[in-house]
Amino acid sequence: MKKKSLLITIIILVVIAIIVIGVSLFLAYKDIDARNQLIAQINALNENNLNTEVTLEGDYGLIEKVVKEDYKTYYESINKLRDNYDKLSSLAVLNIENFENDGSEFAASLETLNTIKTENENMLAALNDLADDVKIEEKLAANNITGENKSLYREIITELKLKEGVVKIKESDTKFSTYLGSLIDVLTYLKDNKNEWFIENGALKSKSQAFIDQYNQKVQAIEGMETATEGQN
Repeated sequence: MKKKSLLITIIILVVIAIIVIGVSLFLAYKDIDARNQLIAQINALNENNLNTEVTLEGDYGLIEKVVKEDYKTYYESINKLRDNYDKLSSLAVLNIENFENDGSEFAASLETLNTIKTENENMLAALNDLADDVKIEEKLAANNITGENKSLYREIITELKLKEGVVKIKESDTKFSTYLGSLIDVLTYLKDNKNEWFIENGALKSKSQAFIDQYNQKVQAIEGMETATEGQN
């Protein structure tokens, strides 16, 4: 009787062990499958595919959500910066025709330039958040991404090279921002000294040599700059 009870106990333990192993293997397979699906979703992202729909559940769904949002922010910011580069390159705010049409207050020109400046600053700030470790930690905490999942997120971001991309964009934008600021500076100078200049025979003239010297200095500095639009598209 005791042998029979022992046999039954052994059989039960074996069955339990088989169930535990089976469940463990199933969960491991399910985890690997979910991870592969996550990687597939991320690999499908590109400049023309910024879909932020979350297709996975659980922890991998949280990672998918944040990575897709990061990717969307990255490329939308880049595209907006490109639009602003193109917009600025098409403007001719320092030609005589614009001086005649928009001077001496230069309200339209300054509004356009300052709008571009503000948009650029906002886009660069959004990009900077993608590369800032403090902001990244805050974002992960807000989305309940911790432990190994945090490490996985960082692995994915490293693979996508978002941080390197942000650094390069900020470096290339420096010339553009300087150029833009200089255009604003010249028009503001003309606006603030509107009684010092006039247009005659298609040229800007002034009775003040000091004003002309300062104006020429500002314009010559701009002419020596690159607008940094090349290589941005």
